[in-house]
Amino acid sequence: MTLSIAWVRRIGPTPELIFASDSRLTGGGNVDHCQKVFSLPREDCCITFAGSTMIAYPFILQLQNIVLEYKKLLDRALDVHDLRGKVLALLNRFIGAHEEAVQDDFQADLLITSFLFGGWSWKKSRFYIWRLFYDPAAKRYVASGPTVSHQLGLDQSEPVELAHIGDYRPDFMRRLRYLLNDKIEEARNTGATVNLNYEPLAALAEMLADPDYTDRKRELKGLIGGGPQVMKVYPYLRTLTYAVEWDHKGKFVYVLRGRVIADYELFTVPGIDPFTGQTRKPVRGRDSDLPSSMADSTVGRPLTDDE
Repeated sequence: MTLSIAWVRRIGPTPELIFASDSRLTGGGNVDHCQKVFSLPREDCCITFAGSTMIAYPFILQLQNIVLEYKKLLDRALDVHDLRGKVLALLNRFIGAHEEAVQDDFQADLLITSFLFGGWSWKKSRFYIWRLFYDPAAKRYVASGPTVSHQLGLDQSEPVELAHIGDYRPDFMRRLRYLLNDKIEEARNTGATVNLNYEPLAALAEMLADPDYTDRKRELKGLIGGGPQVMKVYPYLRTLTYAVEWDHKGKFVYVLRGRVIADYELFTVPGIDPFTGQTRKPVRGRDSDLPSSMADSTVGRPLTDDE
């Protein structure tokens, strides 16, 4: 199963839309190296999922294909706010194409399978986040915006730009509320807006570092796991994946799109500490473990302050 989140970070002069998720897929066992956050080829939006991979993975792949194949979508002539309707239409056509499914099982899969979709609207000059979920009464997927303000003890008239799907959501919100305590108190006392920084990522990372949530032999069944994966959407219509610094079985590693990067691999995206939000650029240097052909190349190590 999954815990996926999306929020608008409003620290600094430029807002950012951030998607993050755990990296575990389960079946007979579990694989903790799986991509769950996907950019679309037009690069002004992302999508993530929770639930059945039989429903989610084929749909996301076809969504990527449709954007590639239709110039109006690829060129962003269709605003992301309007693209939401296209995404819902495709999703509902896709689930309608499932044949010979055991209806009770298929309905159960639909009810647990949801998506977060969002991006930058050039028409509205702002970010949007939508939760796409199955409405059993309407027998189709529908969309809703962020609705977490009341879970943070805030009035709905001051929406917090965050959405989440998947497992352990009450636990995630409790951790997030603790991290946001000072901002929430300020909002109550002064009417200030709660602007999110990297607190949602820190709350997710804390849960993924806690065996109570990741160990399948414990009481909570370990429904999430692996390192966090992080992707940002910028107002200048580009997405960027981050390499997340993580402790994997007692070893410092980078997690990129859910996968632990091998020591010999090269990458050029920035690194990020999920607990603090500190970002680091890739560094050029020599690594004795690299083949000579890779020496003095860009390698996955963080810059120090002196560099």
